[in-house]
Amino acid sequence: MLIVKLLILLALFLLFIYLSIRLARRGISKRYEPRTKTSWNSLDEGEDPSV
Repeated sequence: MLIVKLLILLALFLLFIYLSIRLARRGISKRYEPRTKTSWNSLDEGEDPSV
């Protein structure tokens, strides 16, 4: 029974390490780069881009 618990803990630990490495490689900071300026982004500022 103890071996099964240790194997589960080891599997969870390895899964955590694997996901951490994948997130680090993907580059989370890319998500927060500013968007390019288009006429449709002016909707965020309350302006109508179709005029």
